[in-house]
Amino acid sequence: MKQDSLHRTEDLLLPVRKPSPCSICGNEAFYVDISFESPICSADCAKQMWKIYVDTQVSRKYRIADALKKTGC
Repeated sequence: MKQDSLHRTEDLLLPVRKPSPCSICGNEAFYVDISFESPICSADCAKQMWKIYVDTQVSRKYRIADALKKTGC
């Protein structure tokens, strides 16, 4: 199964009454990503937000593993 079919970011966007700057690009955002509770202007920016989140989680996982190796656990 393709990754895009697992996480359809467009389904996680809800319209808002008052636009605010997009969390990714700064353009006027008419949606909020319900997973991050952040203003988002498009599905492309929502996908970028998910990519940043996943990359952060992966790097955090490796930092924890490295710390455990150093302590001998």
